[in-house]
Amino acid sequence: MTSRIAKTLAAALLLGLSGAAMATTAVDIFGTPGIAGTGGSATVSGPCYCEVSALYSPVLLLGPGTYDLGQVRDWWVESGATPDAGPDQPNLWILFGPVSVAGTYPWDFTAPPLAFPTTTALCDQADTACNASHDGAFVDTTILLTVGPDQDAVQVSIFGPFVYTPPVPEPSVASLLALGLTWLAAMRRRRAPVG
Repeated sequence: MTSRIAKTLAAALLLGLSGAAMATTAVDIFGTPGIAGTGGSATVSGPCYCEVSALYSPVLLLGPGTYDLGQVRDWWVESGATPDAGPDQPNLWILFGPVSVAGTYPWDFTAPPLAFPTTTALCDQADTACNASHDGAFVDTTILLTVGPDQDAVQVSIFGPFVYTPPVPEPSVASLLALGLTWLAAMRRRRAPVG
């Protein structure tokens, strides 16, 4: 094996190993079997000054590591009331985000995690145009969660109107190494003398 080939092979291996070191494990929170009876749907009243639907993933037993739990697109919801005890304002919009929890089962999962709406972007009560700008507006959130060495489970709750997109699995070390070797073979064929 020539020095150039050895160096290229070493670079391909390092690329594969560095990819593994930074890799996250893809987990579909609604497509992965979890602990029976720990997921489901509900209706939540307040603290949103409204009633919204909530969907809870099952508690998923996962070992320590970093997990890509997919992406959630949340839409702003109309509250129908004001948070300052003023007159009802039907055009007041607020935003929920997904809530993810890592812990030890069953002690950290006695009840599904709750969400509190985002209030940093609330419009002034009298600003009808500002409030109307949230009608149909949405926010995309990618859920990355690290399970610590003393933890073994995760759960995600999502509130209000949303669309969930499962994560795409990352390539494994083996596939990255195979790709590097294929590239190496193609380069050797390309540089081989003709004749």
